[in-house]
Amino acid sequence: MEPQALYVEHLDVINRISESLCRRNGLRDADAEDFASEVRLKLLQDDYAVLRKFRGTSSTTTFLTVVIGNLFRDHRIKEWGKWRPSAEARRRGEAAVLLEIAVHRDGRTFDEACTLLEQNGRLGVTRDQLRKIMTELPRRPARRVVEEANAEELVADDSADGNVLERERAAHLKAATEAVRRAVAALDPEDRLIVKMRFFEGFTIADVARQLGVAQKPLYARIQRILGTLARQLAGEGIRAESVEWLTAQPH
Repeated sequence: MEPQALYVEHLDVINRISESLCRRNGLRDADAEDFASEVRLKLLQDDYAVLRKFRGTSSTTTFLTVVIGNLFRDHRIKEWGKWRPSAEARRRGEAAVLLEIAVHRDGRTFDEACTLLEQNGRLGVTRDQLRKIMTELPRRPARRVVEEANAEELVADDSADGNVLERERAAHLKAATEAVRRAVAALDPEDRLIVKMRFFEGFTIADVARQLGVAQKPLYARIQRILGTLARQLAGEGIRAESVEWLTAQPH
């Protein structure tokens, strides 16, 4: 199967695998959307270079699961760096490591972290046990807050940290939405229509081709060129290229 056709036929599978990975790893809302968009862009890049590596030695779903799992690992390293749990957390075991990751790396409140860990039935720890572990772990400010705020502006309370993260996420969402709209508006009229039909209205590429009366096969490369144009426009405004496909989740 041609890589373009493979991508289109398995787009729902790609999205489901991405969503499942995010759900299992506690990635939610805008962060989960960011990762899903990054996956789709990575699979589109360089004329579907990743998908061209598929040789049929396993099922397509297995191949995509491995590929997207590797992309998730790379995404976490890019977002957080090679974060390491403290020696005390490692000494106390898996529950302590996961608790430290959730609170001190991912910026969750203690209650949110407990809810996440309670979903992992094999850990077998109570909230009271987690609270005791939490009091004995070394204090480590959430990574994202440290990178984006001055140390003296940090508030020690976990709920305050969560509020800071939510404000930052909302600000990024608003800026990205406006930048995407400006970038789409600057496209040629037909390219703008293609973006509207494909990403805002959910048309398949075959449907877009039929509606516009153009050949379907060249449309794949044309959409990739359009995405490249949008990515460059957004980069000029300081918005990550992932927002090109992230726009599919935004209202028109």
